[in-house]
Amino acid sequence: MKLPTIIMMSLVLLASGTLAYAADQQTAFDQANTAFAQKSYGRAASDGQAIITQQGYSAPVLFNLANAYYRDGKLGLAILNYERAQFLSPGDADIAFNLHVARAKAGLADRPMAWFDQAARFFSLNTLSWLGAAAVLLIAAGFVGRQLTQRHRFGWRAGITASACVLLATILAVGIQWSDLREAIVTVKDTPVYISPVTVAQPLYTLAEGQAVKLCQAHGEFMLVETSDGHRGWVKRADVTPLIPAAHEAQFASL
Repeated sequence: MKLPTIIMMSLVLLASGTLAYAADQQTAFDQANTAFAQKSYGRAASDGQAIITQQGYSAPVLFNLANAYYRDGKLGLAILNYERAQFLSPGDADIAFNLHVARAKAGLADRPMAWFDQAARFFSLNTLSWLGAAAVLLIAAGFVGRQLTQRHRFGWRAGITASACVLLATILAVGIQWSDLREAIVTVKDTPVYISPVTVAQPLYTLAEGQAVKLCQAHGEFMLVETSDGHRGWVKRADVTPLIPAAHEAQFASL
């Protein structure tokens, strides 16, 4: 068989495989939407989880999954997946609104956020990485330009300064978003909090379903968590779910 024929057949097979994979993706997505439209919210949630297992995380799938959990009465899982969708698509108004509604139904207020935290989360980590890379290239180009020509030295200096400011802001924003790796959502109603990682003693208090906490330490089947008001205690590991699963940290950072 001639080489051009082999190359052509390989390209055809590759294109066929790509189209088949895209068709499978759309079919799975349509199945989940059909189940939701039929008010089979449990099945819609299962279909959404299957899509994530097979194809990975994406904001649209997480948003639909959160909607299914919300309609199924599982507010903790709904808030968790709205939060995940918002992490991947920070500026989406629909995600923000539905998250607000879910929190309100769970009896939770919207989390207060300082202006610099809001600004840091305006872009996804992927966008911030591109901005940082572009700023580094512009700084390098500015220094090279200053060395090659004596003209427009003020312009080169201004460009370098502006790019350095963008790079600094990008680094700060990434640092703020990186703290989300320690965040988790309570997914069980009235989760008991203990003074130590055992269930012998009476719980100190309970956490509301959908409440956000920081993960501080792990010990067997327990996690030491910290609430937004600084209270710490031990909860069962099964009662909280990390905002960003450890196995998918790289994927969340690259989306």
